[in-house]
Amino acid sequence: MEKIRILIVEDDPIIAADLQDRLSDMGYAVLGPEASGEEAIRRLDGNSPPDLLLMDIQLEGEWDGIETARKMREKLRLPLIFLTSNSDDATFLKAKAIQPDAFLSKPFRGRDLKHAIELAIAQSAREDRLPSDEDNNNTYLLKDRLFIKAKGRMVRLFFRDILWVEADDYYCRVVSREKEFLVTQTLGKFSETFEAMPSYMRVHRSFWSIWSTWRKSGNCICTLVKSRSRSAKAAGMN
Repeated sequence: MEKIRILIVEDDPIIAADLQDRLSDMGYAVLGPEASGEEAIRRLDGNSPPDLLLMDIQLEGEWDGIETARKMREKLRLPLIFLTSNSDDATFLKAKAIQPDAFLSKPFRGRDLKHAIELAIAQSAREDRLPSDEDNNNTYLLKDRLFIKAKGRMVRLFFRDILWVEADDYYCRVVSREKEFLVTQTLGKFSETFEAMPSYMRVHRSFWSIWSTWRKSGNCICTLVKSRSRSAKAAGMN
């Protein structure tokens, strides 16, 4: 489990510094800020690309924020929030054509920023969103990763870091190498995510696990058996 990386693309140093402070306080990893689109797009070529773009519409350099967002999304589809103090119709229509996941108007409050990030992640994951009948779904699927809302903030969890998923009544527990999360979905619905992934297998009606971990190491089997035993013991005590 790692912090969600947010790239700030903002040419006003005061606003950029304010965003850095606010995002850091919220527990996000901050990339940048970058003042121009030409600088921002280079971030996609590194070993640690961003998970989300926070993009001002007006930027230094040849590209404005709209053109920068278009070019960056051609290389990598990322959740996008447009920052703007310009509300004229022509600019709004151009920005809307890029299909951002949220808009954030300046000046903004910390709560507005927090909600915009959560909205952008949810909107971006909508096409691949984990099926749920719940309105309070706290988990979103985006290609090779999950975004999970935990303790009031969004965290990122790559599928490769998931050891197993365990049923827990009407919820399920996602266990990673570092910690575990409670997901507000049944295992049956959550497991639809893994059915198309050959690296995962259903090892028990209550568990999904990584096949390579199951095959190569007895530790996974022992851990699952112990977890199952604890669950059964707890159920017997109630």
